[in-house]
Amino acid sequence: MPHWQVRELITITLRSIRKYTAHIPIEVIVVDNGSQDDSLDYLRSLSWIRLIERGDQTPKHWVQAFKSALDVGLDNCHSEYFIIMHTDTVIKRPDWLERMLQPMQADPRCAAVGAWKLEKVHPLYDFLKKAADTKKAGLWLRRTFLREAAARPLNRELCPRDYCTLYRSAPIRRFGLRFCNLDSPYKGYTAGEQMYYYLRDRGYRAEVLDTHEMMLYMEHIAHATAGLRPDQRHLNHRRAQKKVERKLRRFFALPWIQELTLDNSLDR
Repeated sequence: MPHWQVRELITITLRSIRKYTAHIPIEVIVVDNGSQDDSLDYLRSLSWIRLIERGDQTPKHWVQAFKSALDVGLDNCHSEYFIIMHTDTVIKRPDWLERMLQPMQADPRCAAVGAWKLEKVHPLYDFLKKAADTKKAGLWLRRTFLREAAARPLNRELCPRDYCTLYRSAPIRRFGLRFCNLDSPYKGYTAGEQMYYYLRDRGYRAEVLDTHEMMLYMEHIAHATAGLRPDQRHLNHRRAQKKVERKLRRFFALPWIQELTLDNSLDR
């Protein structure tokens, strides 16, 4: 779990893992990307996690810092399975891990299990969003008037996203695969998407769980770091920034989230 100074989120996320995975032997590795707030003191106080502090060795660009933190976690993981998880992913049920393990235990060629984005999208909203896609419009203008043949949208396959994905460790180690690969042929894709393509190209497959089913097991607040730290890391679009800030206010007001926030017994 890569982390960068979001004490409010890391507290809830770790406590949810502690609460709903107590019956399964796991090691939780938190890779801190140079935090300079009280979240680092909090993480140091937890005896049941393994904290790796990168400090000044953290890459300056946050995307590279996040991706390379996943590799640091992988290098320090020695188990048969490996999970990557965002600090804004909160577990809700005790059977979440068993559900993710099922496809791998049934098929040795299954090397990744997860879901696409965790959000309920109304069909009308989805249509309007696509119709008003300024990014695609900009690419079309560049192709049409500037003759930039490479200005095309990425062809994204349905695959597990990196907010919470379970991997089979053996093929990743066998082929020396990395989440942060500056020479990747899949530039522009997320860390989870890139790993999916690497595994697919080597004969493995991924199980993509239904979004609505995945939402029964966990909540994911996309771009939550930007919502909590807008003065240090904000979204490019003002409307998107305000949207995630509103979503976070509603999220922290939920009774079960407040319960996790107050239950410091889960820290011990």
